[in-house]
Amino acid sequence: MNETKFNVNDLIHCVFNKTNLGDRNRQILESRFGLNSPQILTLQELGDQYEITRERVRQIEESSLVKVKREFKNIEEAKKLILFTQEFLNAIGGLKRHDFLVNEFYSLFKVSEDFSIFSNELKFIYETFQDPPYLFKETGFYYNFWYVEKITYKKMFLIHKEMVKRLKKVEHFSEVLFEVIRPYKITESVAVNYLSVSKKIGVGPFGDLGLSHWEEINPRTVRAKTYLILKKADQPLHFTEIADRIKAHPPTVHNELIKNEKFKLVSRGTYTLATKK
Repeated sequence: MNETKFNVNDLIHCVFNKTNLGDRNRQILESRFGLNSPQILTLQELGDQYEITRERVRQIEESSLVKVKREFKNIEEAKKLILFTQEFLNAIGGLKRHDFLVNEFYSLFKVSEDFSIFSNELKFIYETFQDPPYLFKETGFYYNFWYVEKITYKKMFLIHKEMVKRLKKVEHFSEVLFEVIRPYKITESVAVNYLSVSKKIGVGPFGDLGLSHWEEINPRTVRAKTYLILKKADQPLHFTEIADRIKAHPPTVHNELIKNEKFKLVSRGTYTLATKK
């Protein structure tokens, strides 16, 4: 098997077979971690299914994981996957948002199974192997992400905190980013990777970076979407073309263009952004 085309499904089946878990124990693990279905079942749901207590399900899960963890260390292909992931993360700064990592590996490994199941399988292997990468679990401010060393995400926290603080006063993302990361001696691409785990910083429809609440990043209204389309087009557009691009009713878009002073009529039905005075 090529080192960049791991079959995580085969790895999990291999370790399950070697541990001789038995059908019920195996099925409980698969259901608790979403290895056969994107849906992850609760202890109570499995207890009802097998007519045992939820505490008994928990005990089965715990004892089965002990066996699986022990066996994973003996599988060479699992070791290679862990090493590959560590090297991959270190090459991009030491961490990666979970869904972004899954998306890259899904394409790289040429996976044919369901994306959500692959995501669950990858998470199961990493957490069970008990070596880096480690999972930082989602909070109100950050998405799930994998990291190699704690010092990396602590650095990310400092950069993120300073970026959010400065962007509340200045809306020039690139300039602020350059100033903030200079003391850390990291590249812009590494810094952007760090900031991708943040829920406070987002990517707009045209790839712009900024605070998630900025209209350019998260345009919610017809007016905001119309403004962004004209700004990026850098040329006059007919209101029907704008409506088509933002998937809105032409009369609604036309009404916004007429009533808002940010827009300027240049010819019949065609508008541009008004020049700032």
